[in-house]
Amino acid sequence: MYRLTQNQISSELAGETVILNHAAGMYYGLNEVGTFVWELLKQKPMAFDDLKEQVMANFEVDEQTCINDLQQLLNDLAHEKLVETI
Repeated sequence: MYRLTQNQISSELAGETVILNHAAGMYYGLNEVGTFVWELLKQKPMAFDDLKEQVMANFEVDEQTCINDLQQLLNDLAHEKLVETI
């Protein structure tokens, strides 16, 4: 399960999300799909497969591309300590 950490605040602007990492003092930006995933995780912790199903239901993407891109996004967010696994 993935969930957002407490080290951040975020705001959506014109379909994209800007995130401030308090601990690092860094800003990050998410595109439309990243924003969709971020909004899902703001609501509640979710498993990878549930996130994948939600992305595939809302965007035109093949399963393997979705898996690869979603894993990369979650790895990047975890590396920056913006999400964590529970």
